[in-house]
Amino acid sequence: MNNAFPLDRLADIQSAPGKFRLLELIPVTQPGVQFPIKIAKDVGDEIEISILDLETTGLSAANDKIIELGLVKVRVSPSTGQLTEIVSMLDQYEDPGIPIPAVITEITGITDDMVAGRRLDEGALAQALAGDGIILAHNSSFDRGFFEKRLPQHAGRRWACSFQGVSWRALGFESSKLEYLLLKSGYFYTGHRAEVDCLAVAWLMHCCPEATKQIVLSEQAKQYAIKAVGAPFDVKDSLSGRGYRWNPDKYGKVWRTVIEEANLPEEKAFLAALYHHGDTRSDIAPLDSRTRFL
Repeated sequence: MNNAFPLDRLADIQSAPGKFRLLELIPVTQPGVQFPIKIAKDVGDEIEISILDLETTGLSAANDKIIELGLVKVRVSPSTGQLTEIVSMLDQYEDPGIPIPAVITEITGITDDMVAGRRLDEGALAQALAGDGIILAHNSSFDRGFFEKRLPQHAGRRWACSFQGVSWRALGFESSKLEYLLLKSGYFYTGHRAEVDCLAVAWLMHCCPEATKQIVLSEQAKQYAIKAVGAPFDVKDSLSGRGYRWNPDKYGKVWRTVIEEANLPEEKAFLAALYHHGDTRSDIAPLDSRTRFL
């Protein structure tokens, strides 16, 4: 597929610009870019966020391995949502000790030769993640499990998620997929490489300050994980329809959901009405940013 810009259609574009949309390669993903890069003036309340992305041999943190880790540190203003600086970027390969599945190489372009003998530099990672800043991923429910299994010394960090932590539909987007969000913002990038995906999240934060505000607030929010212990088989459709999920490998043979703190009384009432003593039999555990996404 030829994605080159159609220079032969410049006359068409000029004559009817409303019929066309221009997409730009995310500037900070272009070859030769050096960090730090100042994006906007400081407001004075900036905090640091470390954007993390992993490429892996598969989807199971229990059985699969990391093959690439990207980490991009940014500074953002919680009050304005403005990303003011991309501070640094780190990218590392790791040999998983097994052949990389062909489908993963096809998706990412990462080959066995590229990772052979490579190991994550734990010292460099510790330096990059010094302090108690927020770690952000676009799918933290995926990345956190892999990250903490491989690097248990970083367990208990503060995490946020730009996929789950932002009300993208309320902001006018029909999907929360990273590539779509950036396309709608006028940008494209070559995805499925850890450092580029991190920079894509950073650029999305720059394009959408309201999303950045929501990310920061979501990290501070308290939630509850609810396991509907003792729920009979005949209520499974009601639980599924309310957002409960069945994942026995991860959570045991029980339906589970995560809710906001403000919705806890309503959820208890729902469970009480759904099955005998559903509210008191259920396992209800508080979650914060140190325990979420696991």
